[in-house]
Amino acid sequence: MTEFLIRKFVHDFENVNNAAVRKEYGLLSGGVGICVNLLLCVMKLVAGFASGSVGIIGDGINNLSDAGSSVVTMLGLKMSAKPADEEHPYGHGRIEYIAALIIAGIILLVGFELIKTSVEKLLAPEPVEVSAPALAVMVFSVVLKMWLGAFNRYLGKKTDSPAFNAVAMDSMSDCVATSVVIACLLVYWWTGYNLDGAAGIVVGMFIMYSGWGAASETLQPILGKPADPEILGRIMEIAVRDRRVLGVHDVMAHSYGPGNVFASLHIEVTSTMKLLEAHAVASHLEHAIEKELDIHAIVHVDPKLVGDPEFDALLENLAEVLKGIDGSLSMHDVHIFHGSRLVFDVEVPYSYPASDEELTERIVAAMEAREPDYSVSVKLDRM
Repeated sequence: MTEFLIRKFVHDFENVNNAAVRKEYGLLSGGVGICVNLLLCVMKLVAGFASGSVGIIGDGINNLSDAGSSVVTMLGLKMSAKPADEEHPYGHGRIEYIAALIIAGIILLVGFELIKTSVEKLLAPEPVEVSAPALAVMVFSVVLKMWLGAFNRYLGKKTDSPAFNAVAMDSMSDCVATSVVIACLLVYWWTGYNLDGAAGIVVGMFIMYSGWGAASETLQPILGKPADPEILGRIMEIAVRDRRVLGVHDVMAHSYGPGNVFASLHIEVTSTMKLLEAHAVASHLEHAIEKELDIHAIVHVDPKLVGDPEFDALLENLAEVLKGIDGSLSMHDVHIFHGSRLVFDVEVPYSYPASDEELTERIVAAMEAREPDYSVSVKLDRM
């Protein structure tokens, strides 16, 4: 069914990094979500008011909020497809993250309101009329919501979109919440114990938990989470295919929305290479990364002195200094200026306990003690 809907309503459905295609995926997800949730909302509200169950009514209102979330998803993906402009030179892809955050906010609000109503119901319980049709509506809801969750999870995996994943998470939490309502209705039917208010509280808590999870997942790319190590590894693999590249470092990737990634990296080439050839190496690498990974890349070229015994001895001393301080430290971009000024970068793990100032002082002092003829300058890169 999922594949049929994708092939029917999404043109060029395999080109998931294309903004227009992603917009069609969003419209499909939103359209299906609106239809399913409005159907369930009407059915549950009818069943809920007929039986007097706050649990069923709350579940129906939750479906109404889910329909609203689908509208937000559609609008978010449509807006994220807008091309880059003067005010947003990297495109509008991050609107997808904002849309997912709005969905999470709606989910949290609905959960809070349902808990509030359910507490009132728990303090002043009212009779509930349980019927087979009401139970059938709730069971049908679970089955349909399980399919909707799997549907959006598939879209999220296919497009790497947090908006779809947020909707999928909400659908699956709805299944659990509705199952709790069913269990409480059965208990009331069989034993006469009225757990309707308690069921509403449990449903509200599941809804809020779902909203919190969706918000946490969405905030990470907005705040700037680290790039996927697999992507960074692929970039390095492409770079070292060219035998003229002696080393790669400072590889970074920044996401401006799913399918809109910008990367930068430094490559080392021999210092005797002519400028035109070095430029050609960098340009070829940029094109290769964009072609294979669909990532916009900027390559910086660093010259490296090769085959000089004195410089090699200096590198060995520097390596020993860093190893003596901490084995997790590594160096790159080592240069000598004006014959006596030694400049280099050191990669430092984020978890390294010492401050940058303390570590810099230790490295400079240790290196100048070994190489008194040089003044040392260090730039630390937290990685």
